[in-house]
Amino acid sequence: MPQAERIRRILGRPELFLVVQDLYLTETALLADVVLPAAGWGEKQGAFTNADRTVHLSDKAVEPPGDARSDLDIFLDYARRMDFRRDDGAPLLDWTGPEDGFRAWQECSRGKLCDYTGLSYERLRRGGVRWPCNDEHPDGTARLYVEGVFRTGMEVAETYGHDLLTGASTKPDAYRRLHVDGRAFLKAADYTPPHEESCDAFPLRYTTGRTAYHFHTRTRTARARQLDRAAPAAWVELSVADAERLGIREGDLARVTSPRGELVVPARVGDVREGTVFAPFHYGYWDSGSSGPGERPTAANELTATEWDPVSKQPVFKVAAVKVEKVEDGTAPSPAPTTAASRPAGAADVPATIGGREAEIEEGV
Repeated sequence: MPQAERIRRILGRPELFLVVQDLYLTETALLADVVLPAAGWGEKQGAFTNADRTVHLSDKAVEPPGDARSDLDIFLDYARRMDFRRDDGAPLLDWTGPEDGFRAWQECSRGKLCDYTGLSYERLRRGGVRWPCNDEHPDGTARLYVEGVFRTGMEVAETYGHDLLTGASTKPDAYRRLHVDGRAFLKAADYTPPHEESCDAFPLRYTTGRTAYHFHTRTRTARARQLDRAAPAAWVELSVADAERLGIREGDLARVTSPRGELVVPARVGDVREGTVFAPFHYGYWDSGSSGPGERPTAANELTATEWDPVSKQPVFKVAAVKVEKVEDGTAPSPAPTTAASRPAGAADVPATIGGREAEIEEGV
């Protein structure tokens, strides 16, 4: 979450009772009053859908360890213990397992663009199927809109859209006057400046992103020895010109400060644009057993702002105003990998990130 200190402050309030359901003792779980151990993907059954509309079934391979239970089992048990009921007095959910939930979703999707009514667990065990899959499309649908007709008519549109600047919903009468009627509906967006511009006090632009070796907050990838060795700790990237101006060399400890917080990590002098500071968002405090920064803050989102896109509600992680200063001389290159965008700029003394024998995996069945 952006502005991580604000989130910790909210979740740590004594009047807030926090329940966290997770596989690992994450930073959020460390703040919880109750932690419910959840099963991993191979320890539970359920269907999932890829971004290309392909629906798959994942059968349970092994039993979950210890007291861990599937998300659905926890959810259903909670509903039973709270005695949640429908208006007719029947239990809110009379499901006994994931297939019941799948059938309920099929009914929700009936007649919609993402119609699942032609699917079943038996069908999915033979391989993935792309929605819509129903009586009209019994084998699923490889491509949508092949006839150039879109679901934009008044009678079938599931939303009339939003104003891109304010997020306000488009009213039916305004939408009707557009006469979309099955045509594609494209919106052009005028440029709007970021919520926070650089200034004399914070002259550099800060942005966050990924490294190839980790996923999100590393709760899984940091447990893979090869991935952890490739990118073991946090860093910040500066351009050659900015590093020279600030007196920072490869591996020096740098402090990056925004109006909301600070980041203290080794510097990678690389090929980023002059005036821009980059930090990977994967690193935090869970693997140190802490819910927040200790001696040195390393989480990229200590610096980002609580702002979001008005339509998608996506936080504005990519732009903030910061200043950078050298803290102390480095004793080694930064822990950034030398591959892809994080490669150093002409620093021949930085060891190359290579896989070697440690990166080779052999599996047998």
